Amino acid sequence: MPVTLVKKADGALEPLDYNKIKNALHRSGASRALADEVVESMQQEIKQEVVSTKKIYDLAFEHLSDLKPGAAARFSLKSSLLKMGPNGYPFETYIGALLKGRNYDTKLRQIVCGKCVNHEIDVIATRPKMNEMPATKSIVECKFHNSPHMKCHIQSALYSWARFLDIRERDTSIDACWLATNTKFTEDVIQYADCVGLKLLGWSFPRNESIQVRIDEHKLYPTTVLQNLTRQEFILLHDAGVITLKDLANAPNDRLIKSGITQKRIEKLREQAKEILAR
Repeated sequence: MPVTLVKKADGALEPLDYNKIKNALHRSGASRALADEVVESMQQEIKQEVVSTKKIYDLAFEHLSDLKPGAAARFSLKSSLLKMGPNGYPFETYIGALLKGRNYDTKLRQIVCGKCVNHEIDVIATRPKMNEMPATKSIVECKFHNSPHMKCHIQSALYSWARFLDIRERDTSIDACWLATNTKFTEDVIQYADCVGLKLLGWSFPRNESIQVRIDEHKLYPTTVLQNLTRQEFILLHDAGVITLKDLANAPNDRLIKSGITQKRIEKLREQAKEILAR
């Protein structure tokens, strides 16, 4: 029987490894038995010799949705971040929420005076001294991409660091700079950041401190994981200060109703949120 090949976004081909799919399903909350069942169903459907990564994802998500919707939502986390677009404002809000999960106080979209010019900063994150960690105040530049294949390039890193240097000349309490993206960084960005001290936060980077890790750490799932959530509902929730499922679960009912979403719809969305958060 010929080996099925997976065609990646860059056109490269590699053998289809079902163990990778099982591990991804298990990380999303599927049991080993459930992951085996999903993969078995996929094997029965994949007949072609070459299949795209999107097709693999769509099949896994479809079968997981039928068996365990909550796990399917968590499985779709990476694509859920893309649904925050097309502009980057919701992603900025979401990065602020992730940093709050690490005990930072955050302010969004602030004008900060530098030595030479003023700068609009996406996120200012402040954390007091905690245990052995010193107090810190950081500025965060967020780069949102509407395609998972787009990478954050060196120009963004150079721009972020130059702004940081100008701001620090005027305010020495700001001691760190972050560059955050919902996709990946080029090797040049990683090399430059390591050299100058720029902190990076991407979907899978750094390995143990990535967006993916931080989401799972405190179940900070974005509202875009909710199935059938419309774009308009997402905007209304965002404008009401709701960007994560925990925000949705904890927000006062009157605030959500004032957003323009009906009581019945709010209850349905909250039910979905509880199912995803329960793992």
